[in-house]
Amino acid sequence: MSPLLRIGLWVVVVLTAISPLRSADAAAESGFEGQWTGEQANSDQPAPTAAILIFTQGAGALTGILRMDADELPLFDVKESGTSLSFTLVIPGSPYVSVHYAGARAGDEIRLVSSEEGHGIFTMTAHRDGQTQTASLQPVIPSAALAPPPIGDTASALPRVLEGRWAAQQASPGSAAPIEAALVFTGNRGTMHVGADDWPLFDVKETGTSIAFTLVIPGAPYVTIHYSGVLTGDGLELASLDEGQGIFTLTARRAGSMEAPLASTLAPSLVPALPGRNEPPVALLTPPPPPPEAFPAPPRALPAVPMVPTPSASSSREVAPNNLAQTPPMGWASREKLGTDIDDDVIRQAAEGLDEAGLRTAGYVTVEIDDGWQGMRDAKGALRGNEKFPDMKALGDYIHSKGLKFGLQTSAVAKSCNGFEGSLGHEAQDAETFASWGVDYLIYDMCGADGIYGTRAEQRAAFEKMAAALRASGREIALAISQNGAFDVAQWGAKTGANLWRTGRDLEPDWQSITEAGFGQNGKEAFAGPGHWNDPGLLQTGNGAMTPDEYRTQLNLWAVLAAPFMLGNDVRIMTRETVSALTNAEVIAIDQDPLGRQGKRVSQNGATEVWARPLADGSTAAAFFNRGDQSAAVAVSWQQLGIDGPRHVRDLWWHQNLSTANQRYVVFLTPHTSLLVRMSP
Repeated sequence: MSPLLRIGLWVVVVLTAISPLRSADAAAESGFEGQWTGEQANSDQPAPTAAILIFTQGAGALTGILRMDADELPLFDVKESGTSLSFTLVIPGSPYVSVHYAGARAGDEIRLVSSEEGHGIFTMTAHRDGQTQTASLQPVIPSAALAPPPIGDTASALPRVLEGRWAAQQASPGSAAPIEAALVFTGNRGTMHVGADDWPLFDVKETGTSIAFTLVIPGAPYVTIHYSGVLTGDGLELASLDEGQGIFTLTARRAGSMEAPLASTLAPSLVPALPGRNEPPVALLTPPPPPPEAFPAPPRALPAVPMVPTPSASSSREVAPNNLAQTPPMGWASREKLGTDIDDDVIRQAAEGLDEAGLRTAGYVTVEIDDGWQGMRDAKGALRGNEKFPDMKALGDYIHSKGLKFGLQTSAVAKSCNGFEGSLGHEAQDAETFASWGVDYLIYDMCGADGIYGTRAEQRAAFEKMAAALRASGREIALAISQNGAFDVAQWGAKTGANLWRTGRDLEPDWQSITEAGFGQNGKEAFAGPGHWNDPGLLQTGNGAMTPDEYRTQLNLWAVLAAPFMLGNDVRIMTRETVSALTNAEVIAIDQDPLGRQGKRVSQNGATEVWARPLADGSTAAAFFNRGDQSAAVAVSWQQLGIDGPRHVRDLWWHQNLSTANQRYVVFLTPHTSLLVRMSP
């Protein structure tokens, strides 16, 4: 156990949310307001430690402090519900530690207990001052502790210098913009305001023009940043120690000051510069994004579905893997931008776009032709292309000549949702036809099939039948099934012989759609791996309806999910910025990692999340997300990541090494932004 725990100091306590506070005018014996004297004990310590709790009701909320010896420690998130009590206790130190407290009041006695977090069970018992106590609870707090902690002559000058409000910017290596903040100092404590959040400052000290304090950011885990630096007139400039989360800088100007912003006076070793940039280092955010593009989306008709005899569900059998799609498929699909408004020439242009823009070289090798190519069947029942696709074999040959793969969609029913010929009843015949055309990748679509395949067993039998037909065709054809995630397809899709399956409906090119689809993948990671993948939908980069940071968020999330990188934009018309974002080799390497482990959510705190996946070389890919509308700190611990020891952290958008981290990592993100890093041993 750490020395901090041995002397009875505790932790940051994270509380369970409780119902609203009782009225402030409740009788004293039914509330917590006032001073309570007692002791705290730990199962790993030989003797308890005396403490005083002081609660104050004000502004609709209960606040509190804990006094122990000469220390006065604030209580956060103090909540009362009837006789139940919980609060957050923050104790600065090296290291900061955490304990989760909750308990209840019985008359004039409070009893609290913590959960087991690897440092024993803590208990706290206290009685309201002035009430009769048992002998074991007689206060042993020095009288000096009943007053605020004494401040020496050096520290006493501090409030006169820092007292008041300062406009600030917090920054750290690898980011594109600083986090705007406000510092408010009162006495030897302070607060940093970031958006709607208030974060406490502890141990505020001054020696001459040198300033130091500790910033505590609540979260899971709590994060501490130890700042030190210089005060020059109305300006502050500070840098943090590198404590496994990179070096942070904080620059502030006294509110109302008319002076120009401070030039950096810190030692170069304390203020890391970004390679290839002239700007000062700024907060950990994502890099400058590409400008969006705008294209109209075609309508999709949904005709009535004819009733046709269905395959027998009783024929269901597990199909052996085909050893295809050992990494998630990459390529382009026609449906997002073109719908059924496609023809032979348009598909050839798309193939040329992938090749000439460098997307093929980056790994986007599949040209997927969705609904709209099908014609009628001939006298023998063989399916043909329609008048816009006169020679499917020649089109396949052209796609192959560009070093690309030929993808095609067919329907599992007699007529697709757009009224085109389906494969129901012709599975073996169509599989042979597709093989003769050189098809490499088949999407088997269930749109409009609810009235035919009404159960999971019936759907599974249909997919197994097509998978078996493809194997019998004599050509290696990867199979993707599309049925909007019905019947928990992730749990059984691989058993049908499919290589991937859609886990939801088609994406809309907006923030809500991609976040619902992407962040909804948690819990499906056990069903994905080499040869069988969860598919949350097409990439939207370049479609113009979201901000560049939002596009990057989808790329980062899809990469950690090991999701297919199938493009939904018009690859015939792309800006340089769009191509640059889509061909980021380090991000693609995460998505295509040969270990094939889908990532999962490892940390969530309000609107912020951290997702991670292990990589084949022993590294970990970690993606930090801020889904909210306020800037926020996003933190993760090594325990949450399932790793240990020092890690080298590399930003995969700035392509630069940030720091060597240990035990935790924290970043600051503006709304709807993300950061993707590789953490290597």
